[in-house]
Amino acid sequence: MLLRIDHETTLSYSEPATESVVEVRVTPPSTRDQTVLGQRLQVAPAVPLTAFRDGFGNRADLFTVFAPHRRITVSASCCVRVERRPGSGRLAEVPWSARPAVEPEAVEFLRPSSLAGPSAELHEFLSALPPPAGSVANVVEGLMRAVRSRLEYRKEVTNANTPVAEALALGRGVCQDFAHLLLAAARGVGLPARYISGYVNEPGEIATHAWCQIWGGPAAGWVDVDPTRGLWVCNDHVVTAVGRDFSDVPPNRGVWKGGRAEETIGVVVSVRPVEEVPAELTEPPPAPWVARAGRGGGAPSPQQARRGTMRQQQSQQQQTWCNSPDEM
Repeated sequence: MLLRIDHETTLSYSEPATESVVEVRVTPPSTRDQTVLGQRLQVAPAVPLTAFRDGFGNRADLFTVFAPHRRITVSASCCVRVERRPGSGRLAEVPWSARPAVEPEAVEFLRPSSLAGPSAELHEFLSALPPPAGSVANVVEGLMRAVRSRLEYRKEVTNANTPVAEALALGRGVCQDFAHLLLAAARGVGLPARYISGYVNEPGEIATHAWCQIWGGPAAGWVDVDPTRGLWVCNDHVVTAVGRDFSDVPPNRGVWKGGRAEETIGVVVSVRPVEEVPAELTEPPPAPWVARAGRGGGAPSPQQARRGTMRQQQSQQQQTWCNSPDEM
């Protein structure tokens, strides 16, 4: 399936901001399951971009706006061909009792993380799970059912920084919260799991999506599962970035300075099938859009910013939802 993705993020300020440092992760990578055939990233006001790889290998783009401004717009467009290998079959061939030892590349995703860490609410949830049995696929399907029976999908009850304990206490949340609970549950039974930030081909939706990948060993590799919908991911999902949880891979983050100004964020996402790659996504972008490659770095954290002068930028919550999810 060939998908075109357009993602526009607008940061608006009630009074002129005098400086903004912004880091975005909105460019999908080419992997074994997806191939990027064209892409374009633009920023207004026009400033140079510095592209780098973070600690998980994700592409991030960093820029700084020094001139006074009341709006920043980040427009990302790409075309991605998705040909994902069936996941359930790969994990169905791995008996739970004979699952391979955790490989070095997956160890990091077996540990608790800041938004999917231990708590009394999580301990109670894990204690109610049946003992793992059958194949790894059986175990994963059971975990997805447990997550979907524990959380009700509801917008505007959590935010981008809500930990899994709070979502469990509420019993409600968006796809970001469903993903965090499945991460914690999988890690709780000994399965490495990582958070996926990306997009889904779902007509009418205007937000980014979140799901998980489960490690099935060297032979099976990472397998995508969508706990919000309760299904094995196929060709409608496009991966943008991977991490331990949302805090590793927000689509945008940064800091800004602007006196008494207040910041608001607007996000519009469009994902749709196309027949061919548009020419504007394959032609070289004109300066100053050209990115300078690098490694490391990133937007400063609020702790690193000068106290009293810089404020943390708002981040977009990942909350895409299917109106009629298939029950497992």
